[in-house]
Amino acid sequence: MMKTIGLAVAALCISIGVAQAAAAEPALAPFAQFTDAMNAGDVKKAADAYAPSPSIIDEFGPHYWTSFADWVRDFGTFAKAESVSDFHIALSPVSFKNVDARHGYAVVPSTLTYKVKGKPTTEKGMFTFSTAKTASGWRITGWAWSTL
Repeated sequence: MMKTIGLAVAALCISIGVAQAAAAEPALAPFAQFTDAMNAGDVKKAADAYAPSPSIIDEFGPHYWTSFADWVRDFGTFAKAESVSDFHIALSPVSFKNVDARHGYAVVPSTLTYKVKGKPTTEKGMFTFSTAKTASGWRITGWAWSTL
């Protein structure tokens, strides 16, 4: 049951590979902004990385959101109910990207560690995300977490 937690956002840690990719490719920067902000516990700054009505797909119910705020709320409820804590995600270098002048897409292998009722747990997976260039700059339009 606990092979879940998609983008568990309490203490996220960006790896050098994603940070370097974001620096080299502005379309990937919102994902770096999002993870940096979540690592710092700054949900507002993380939310600023999103376009309106993003598509978010994750392992815990209801599995699909069109609002980052709703995902954060539901993740908090899920984590509390399942006694999940101490989240940490290590993002590996981007394994695939496709970027043009207006849209970006990338796949990022990741390792999520957390505790379930105090017991350490590790989950390997992939974040797949998309971005778009808006009047406000590049923003996340969606992401999905897939457990390997």
